[in-house]
Amino acid sequence: MNLTIQSIKRPAGTIMLMIVIMVVGIAGFLRLPTNMLPDITYPMVKVYVYWPGATPEQLENEVATVIERKMATVDNLDYLESTCEEGVYTLLVNFDFSVDRDVAYQDVLAKMGLIKKELPKDILEPVIFKADPSQLPVVEILVSSDNLSLTQLRTWVENEFQEEFASVKGSAGTALSGGMLREIRIHIDQTKMQGYDITLQEIATRLQAENIDMVGGRVITGTRDYTIRTYGEFQSLTEIENLIIKKSDNGQILLKDIALVEDQNQLQRIKTKYNGNEGIRISIFKQADANAVIVSDLIAERMEELREELPPTTKIEMIYDQAEYVRLATKGVRDAMLMAALLVTLVTAFFLSGWRRVMSLILSLPVTLIGTFFLMDLLGFSINIFTLGGLVVAMTVVLDNSVVMLENITRIQETEPDEPNQIIKGATQIGGAIISATVTFLALFVPFLLVSGLTSLLFRELVITIAIIIFLSMLVSLTVTPTIMSLLYKNKKPSKKHSLIARISDKFIEILVKIYNPILHWSLKLRWLVLLIFILLLIPGYYYLQKTGSEFLPKADDGLITVKVIMPTGTSMDETEKVLNQIEKVVEKQDYIHGYASLSGGKVWGLVTTEKSFEGELNIQLVPTAQRPMNTDEYADMLRPIVMKSVKAPGATIKVFHTKMKGIRQTGNFDIEIEILAPRNVQMTDIFKQASNIRNKIKDLEFLTGLDVSLQITKPEYQIKVDRQRAYDLGISYQDVAITIKNLVDGNVATRYKDGEYYYPIRIVTDEKEITSSEDLENIFLYTSTGAKIPLRTIADVEKVTGPVQIDRKNQDRVIKVTANVSGKTVGDATTELKSVLADYNLPSGYKINYGGQSQMLSENMTQMAIILLFALFLGYAVLVFYFESFLKPLIIIIRIPLSLAGISFAMYITNTPFSVTALIGVIMLTGMEINNGVLLLTFIDELREQGKGIVEAIKEAAIVRLRPILITDINSLFGLTPLALAIGDGTEMLRPMSIVVIGGLLFGLLLVFIFIPVVYLILYGKRNLKVN
Repeated sequence: MNLTIQSIKRPAGTIMLMIVIMVVGIAGFLRLPTNMLPDITYPMVKVYVYWPGATPEQLENEVATVIERKMATVDNLDYLESTCEEGVYTLLVNFDFSVDRDVAYQDVLAKMGLIKKELPKDILEPVIFKADPSQLPVVEILVSSDNLSLTQLRTWVENEFQEEFASVKGSAGTALSGGMLREIRIHIDQTKMQGYDITLQEIATRLQAENIDMVGGRVITGTRDYTIRTYGEFQSLTEIENLIIKKSDNGQILLKDIALVEDQNQLQRIKTKYNGNEGIRISIFKQADANAVIVSDLIAERMEELREELPPTTKIEMIYDQAEYVRLATKGVRDAMLMAALLVTLVTAFFLSGWRRVMSLILSLPVTLIGTFFLMDLLGFSINIFTLGGLVVAMTVVLDNSVVMLENITRIQETEPDEPNQIIKGATQIGGAIISATVTFLALFVPFLLVSGLTSLLFRELVITIAIIIFLSMLVSLTVTPTIMSLLYKNKKPSKKHSLIARISDKFIEILVKIYNPILHWSLKLRWLVLLIFILLLIPGYYYLQKTGSEFLPKADDGLITVKVIMPTGTSMDETEKVLNQIEKVVEKQDYIHGYASLSGGKVWGLVTTEKSFEGELNIQLVPTAQRPMNTDEYADMLRPIVMKSVKAPGATIKVFHTKMKGIRQTGNFDIEIEILAPRNVQMTDIFKQASNIRNKIKDLEFLTGLDVSLQITKPEYQIKVDRQRAYDLGISYQDVAITIKNLVDGNVATRYKDGEYYYPIRIVTDEKEITSSEDLENIFLYTSTGAKIPLRTIADVEKVTGPVQIDRKNQDRVIKVTANVSGKTVGDATTELKSVLADYNLPSGYKINYGGQSQMLSENMTQMAIILLFALFLGYAVLVFYFESFLKPLIIIIRIPLSLAGISFAMYITNTPFSVTALIGVIMLTGMEINNGVLLLTFIDELREQGKGIVEAIKEAAIVRLRPILITDINSLFGLTPLALAIGDGTEMLRPMSIVVIGGLLFGLLLVFIFIPVVYLILYGKRNLKVN
């Protein structure tokens, strides 16, 4: 190995290179941002179309159908998902993961440009943006006050206070929810208005005409340039009250003659609280490339400064801090990494004799690890739970190459004391095997870069981080390790006197060899029986694998629990709030609660606020993991029956569940989502009936919690049906009727009122008490084309009916979901049992059933991971074929991987660890480790046979000689992964399955490498009549 020889001959250059790598590595580390998850860019585009006053049916017929028919033809589309709610249409255009997000965005923009001309003329400009995890708040704050009204508080926060956080470095802006929005309300007295023969349109026109601030041009007088400005904005409410609306024979009719002008607020649609105190919620977003922890720290600092400036009656509290769990999780994984480094170093020191060898090893560790940070910075990675997890896992193999190098050098020093170039010979002899094993290991990760999908997107930084460390560890083992050895043993023979620890480790290996020798002897003699036993072990392996169950990702123990409340449709926000108040009283009595925030009247997700008076939720934050005796799922299971028993709310649906992790694209919000799809010509009531039947069929399954149907079709509404002929005869259109009713009930924002630097809407409304029933609606007056007044009942009937709250669609079909979370089972097992229960359920013609939610993610991503694993095994096999120049020898190594199933599945079974995507990554890691061991053993067998030794002798000698290095590397891995396997610290629970898989596989793999490989090698390359002596 010329690289190794040059490194030994040029020690100063090699040491300087070490120093440079560590310096740039430290610089890279200081530049790395800290976030919860990797920077994930999903190829998903969101489209919002606002059509004020439109019903869900109108939106579906005139907007959704038009847009989705064209959008379905866009290239590389995965699926379309949309919702039609009152006044707003939301479309999620999901592309294949192989598509660049910017390309997807441009494709959607182009399609919308073509579609826009086919949409209704009175819709607002469609809003189109790319999905981005950074659109979710990094911090949420609640501002409350003892002496300000909610209107005054909202006005102050909106106009002034929120800017204190929008200006924080790294902040991307803020969004508000809760409180009451200020507006000037003009309450019309319909009787007086009709008595004076005045219409709402006349009032609105007069307000607009008299509230003017307009530039009329410029005039140059001599050397001066004057701007001409007509300034007529309202200066006070009195000025508005005294506005002349009309002249009559009896004089002027002022606005105050027919209306009451008040400085009030809009109707409150959303209420936000924290620990029972109502206030204004400020959601603060970070820039995409900003460090979540730093942004959070800066916000916290600013909050402390503001607390000193604000009056005691005004309180600001942090109700959600994404960085809090990031801190705990990164600290937990970091501690696991440091513990792994310590254990690996101690284990290696125990087995290696001589402080010089130990020093050579210890010095190689920081070069590899610190150098990794430099490459991570170049690639734009961040410090997150996945990259840290990669560092922990790689910690178990980071010293493997150096250990193999040192052990081989040590063997040459001890067996060939007269060799003049012991270190060069030992290093060059083993260098080829190290390179081959490393290249094969790296090849296993190539599929993550080639196969698209959520799994490769989510775990790409983890596997690349591992690959970087493995690659650097190879370079260090070939250069730094032998160079340091040559310096430490320069002009000095290795000491034959071993320390006490070295003698103990030698004795330990000696005992193992005595035990192993007869086992290997009889295994080679009874090779066909041994082979059969190993193959039969696949049966219990498969059995235990079935018992473990499966899930997409392990749940983070982040202490976030959601209590979702869905009241009967039509329930007012105040009634919904009363139920949430009951839940709050229950929650505040529970132990281990850090805080709880409630939202009544809808939901807020990032930048989007959805108003639904009959919905609300309570978000609970538990204390950190170390301060409570149970994990988040167990706490949710404990809290659920307490809430159900204590809350009195007839007709309400209450769900208590572990909050889904934010920032990861999911196909639903629940573990189980059974989608019932039907064409657009099928009534929502019919689909709802099928969904209800399915819910009733599975309601007795004990592992389902919060079982519900996603849509309620009992929303009460008044439908006004106009007699078109009669209305036409009177010169009244459907539009006239709709606008008149909207202006009277919802109000009409005629103009704006300026107070200081800020503007507030001036809304014309009727007194809310005047319209409370269908009779009141029927008595609304309309004007005919001749100017005559007629009541609405003259041309229309008002009917009280029920209709859908919203219409959900998927791939242009209508869809209603039966949703539930899973408790006491894995999502995979639950899905399997559900499919079995529903196997005999027959849907009407044209209907389809699909399993979404976490079960769909599990199915899709497990398939993808299986492809990645098979692809990885193929590439590993291909590299080994190149190295060995043989098709059979690589097969001996690769075939061991499926046989490791017995150890993997048993380890997962006894630790109650479901099979997940992270477990599959563990399988790939295990594959790389097993290949390394196999390459070392087969390479040495071939070397001994080339020296003329018989096949049995070569097998035995190679197995004994390679026992120590393979044992050291495997024990290193076992000890290094122990902190993760024990889930010590926050954040480690997501990576725990990976460590469990590797530990179980390695323990069983020791039998495979020292028994299976020799047996199969002898079967393939030995003579049939060969006698084992």
